[in-house]
Amino acid sequence: KELQLFDSKREEWLAHHQGKFALVRAEEAAGFYDTADSAYAEGVRRWGNVPFLIKQVVPEDPIEHVPALVHGLINAGV
Repeated sequence: KELQLFDSKREEWLAHHQGKFALVRAEEAAGFYDTADSAYAEGVRRWGNVPFLIKQVVPEDPIEHVPALVHGLINAGV
């Protein structure tokens, strides 16, 4: 749910919150923060120790590179 909401609102949020970190739980956007740490602190304060999404508002999601996985030093458990 959180990722669906984020993806559906990304273009709108880019216009006003680009570079900020969105705090999302279920179908609620709870705010935008300068750092992931501040978004996390607010999420815990608001909801406690439950799952929620913190994601930076950027035009495209960055590609994560894990060199140890690429070189076979660890595996993804597939």
